[in-house]
Amino acid sequence: MEINVTTLISLLTLPVAAGAAYGGVKVGLNGMRQSIINIENLCNRLDDKVDQHGERLAAVETEAGNLKERLSNVGG
Repeated sequence: MEINVTTLISLLTLPVAAGAAYGGVKVGLNGMRQSIINIENLCNRLDDKVDQHGERLAAVETEAGNLKERLSNVGG
């Protein structure tokens, strides 16, 4: 039984290539996971800011309504 070196090398390259591909995919998925976490954090911060601005706008609208009512009582 004679082992051809070329055949042996070609048989060894397949697992090495598969391992490298798996490693690349794993690194890519880890990077994607981190990007998704960063995007989620950003969305949460923006959501909080929108809520704060909504509360401020509601307070300003209430105060504007109060001022209009005072003006109509004084002028009328």
